[in-house]
Amino acid sequence: MKKPYESSFDVIRAISAFAIVLSHYSYTFYEYGIRESGPEFLGFKNGDMGGIFVDIFFMLSGAALLYNHKSFNSFKEVLLFYKKRWLSIFPAFYIAWIIMYVINSLRVGSWFWGGPRKLFLLSFIGMDGYFLHLGMNYYNLGEWFLGAIILLYLLYPLLLFLWNKCKIPSTAIIVFIFLFNLRRHYFSSAPDTNIFIVLIKYYNSHIVISDNMCLWTCIMNFWAGFILVSCFLPFIKKLDKKASLILSLVLVLLIAPFFLFHLPFNKQESCTILAVLVYMLLTLLSPFMISLVPVKRVLSIISKYSYGIFLVHHVTLYGVMWIVKGFIFSWLTSIIFFIPVFTLILLLGALLTASSNAVVSGISRMLRTLLPAGKAADM
Repeated sequence: MKKPYESSFDVIRAISAFAIVLSHYSYTFYEYGIRESGPEFLGFKNGDMGGIFVDIFFMLSGAALLYNHKSFNSFKEVLLFYKKRWLSIFPAFYIAWIIMYVINSLRVGSWFWGGPRKLFLLSFIGMDGYFLHLGMNYYNLGEWFLGAIILLYLLYPLLLFLWNKCKIPSTAIIVFIFLFNLRRHYFSSAPDTNIFIVLIKYYNSHIVISDNMCLWTCIMNFWAGFILVSCFLPFIKKLDKKASLILSLVLVLLIAPFFLFHLPFNKQESCTILAVLVYMLLTLLSPFMISLVPVKRVLSIISKYSYGIFLVHHVTLYGVMWIVKGFIFSWLTSIIFFIPVFTLILLLGALLTASSNAVVSGISRMLRTLLPAGKAADM
């Protein structure tokens, strides 16, 4: 039975996409040394804005998957799940990657600008951005969290099994590993008095990925999405408008100290806590936002093309900001300039999405023509 449409997912997805692009837009002012001021949508006293909304994106991914796929009854259903996820990710990624690969190759005058040919495999499986910390490869667009999402999709049947069979012990273990991983460097200066210390030091010397990108952090946020969609979403569905308003104000009061004071959390802990609070707040406010027809339309469009936006926004930002790097921006003009920049990114994301859908549809029609009906249906 198909689940009812959950509008809050579109709201959260659209706002997260917009906020991540705005954060990266802000950073380009520093990268290109653009004079005067940018929009400053970057850090706050306990973390960074981009980190919050990336974490929200992982939570939304976990929430949406659990909302629509609460169980697998057969191995065939698992394979069908993987097929749908592959089609949702790789066709658009391949199209955009090939275009940027050709552009970069012509620009630098070499087809092997990313190193040994074996590194093409990382791009082929969508992991070039996620493993960029290990050295240069053929990463040329998108985000590191594409690779993390692919890994989480692969792990989803296992995580779903743990959720359905032992959610409380699994939650405790995931939270412990997440927190321990963030604090593991405290053991770096400890004497090698036992095998535990030795193993931790060995782990620290080999796992060099940043805390926000670490798979344990991604799993924690993904799992938090399970909790939010299973516990918080049903809870707020029962609230009336007055109770929703009161809870919204409470959430704002809980969020505010993270921006006003230095709190005893490290950066990733702050981002994860804030991501949960902001996710809850956006879920509460989503009925109001979609009641405003123009707002609903804009959010629906951004949500629909959010994946395309993620893929193209970096290269588009770099191209546009390279052109204007000699300009002087005030805070206000940098905000105004973001409007056409984001519109361009949205249009390119929509074009990429349409191109990907056309390619997939064309291949499907070709397979239906060439193969017997039964086999074509299984493809």
